[in-house]
Amino acid sequence: MERKISLLLGTALLLTGCNTTATNDPNTFVSECSYSELQGDKPLQFKVTGQKQATLNGIICSGSLDAYYNMLATFPFIEKFNIETIAGSADDETNLLLSTTLHQDGINTHLKAGGMIASGGTDLFLAGVKRSAEDTEPKIGVHSWSDSEGRAGNEIPRDDAEHQSYLNYYQAIGIDPEFYWYTLNAAPAENMHWMTRDEIAHYQVLTP
Repeated sequence: MERKISLLLGTALLLTGCNTTATNDPNTFVSECSYSELQGDKPLQFKVTGQKQATLNGIICSGSLDAYYNMLATFPFIEKFNIETIAGSADDETNLLLSTTLHQDGINTHLKAGGMIASGGTDLFLAGVKRSAEDTEPKIGVHSWSDSEGRAGNEIPRDDAEHQSYLNYYQAIGIDPEFYWYTLNAAPAENMHWMTRDEIAHYQVLTP
């Protein structure tokens, strides 16, 4: 199952072999993922902007957990992720591993002014121990997933094992599992529902 919305995020990527190009900036750590996986989107990058903060931007993909570990190896005292745009995930398994890990590491998440999170990007944001947003009406998108057979998540019985990885994830990061069921009915996989202020408050997307 895949929780990703495709966005046009700038010009096409330059490639070295089948991987995305690395940056020469020693403070920036880019996920190395294949062009076919990203379908032209920019891979998630971590740009360290201070001793304890990094800015995130791009699509979560198979190399994102490695990029996170590479960042921590050089900057082990990171405490906060300032998110610009994360439109989704091209690799759900990596996304859940990355998000669970950053929660266990005590990372806080913050959505910057004019920023946007959607789909798998919302899942990652929720992993923050403390979660905040600069805008009074932050752009936070949710929707259902669909499997390889085209079945939507809300069409699959609640006791089906297909749901368990996400239910386990939300439990691990302290989010009410009802949020998961809400996302499945909020919008079909090919669309996106942008959460209202009341919904954000109801599901405690932001912490006090």
